[in-house]
Amino acid sequence: MFRTSMDTKRMSLGRRAIAYSIIATMIGISASQWERSSAQGMNPSQVAAAIKANAQALKAFSWQQRTQIQLKGETKKVVINQMSYDGSGNQQKVKISEQPEPGQSQPSGGRLRQRIVQKKTDEFKEMLEGIAALVKSYTEIPHEQLQAAMQKASFSAGEGDMNGAVQISMSGVIQNGDSFKIWIDRQAMLFRRVAINTTYEQKPVTVSANYAMLPSGEVYMAQAIVNYPAKQVVVEIDNMNYKR
Repeated sequence: MFRTSMDTKRMSLGRRAIAYSIIATMIGISASQWERSSAQGMNPSQVAAAIKANAQALKAFSWQQRTQIQLKGETKKVVINQMSYDGSGNQQKVKISEQPEPGQSQPSGGRLRQRIVQKKTDEFKEMLEGIAALVKSYTEIPHEQLQAAMQKASFSAGEGDMNGAVQISMSGVIQNGDSFKIWIDRQAMLFRRVAINTTYEQKPVTVSANYAMLPSGEVYMAQAIVNYPAKQVVVEIDNMNYKR
């Protein structure tokens, strides 16, 4: 039996659809989501591979991380750490400096006042650690949760200073009602920006992170700002001085 050119074309399209479906299944997205991402000129499998390769390449670098903590508009602490990865891929942190230095500003007054100040200091530290753990949960989302969120993700063209990027919007990733948006560069297929809206102790927390590219081509998080308006706390994290 001879096939017409139309039959051959239909078979080719059918094979392509099956191939796309297989790839989509392998990387954890639905066929409809593949279509939405492809409409923005993105190949999800290539994006996933590029992000994975970039993360692995960054482990060959050491860098400095500056963390500034503000309370009610006043800088309370600035810490600079030397960052790197060990042979097992675990992140290592060595403190370079801290201002003010630990123990430099001891509370004045009687023992009762000192206990009150110490209690507030401990509560503030606990709050910061809790927020840090919350933010980390978004940067290390388990595969199953991310897969479920990606099934409902929307893809759109980046606007303004994100022109040329594809915006991927997800919700309900870690908490009900949260939003997690990432902007992927069309060419490099790597992060340009991340925006998170979530809650800590039922109060809003926002995170914005911007990415930059090293001369060797790897993309890293250049700056992240965490804002907790309920306590007027802002944490700014800057990564710099990358060396292989």
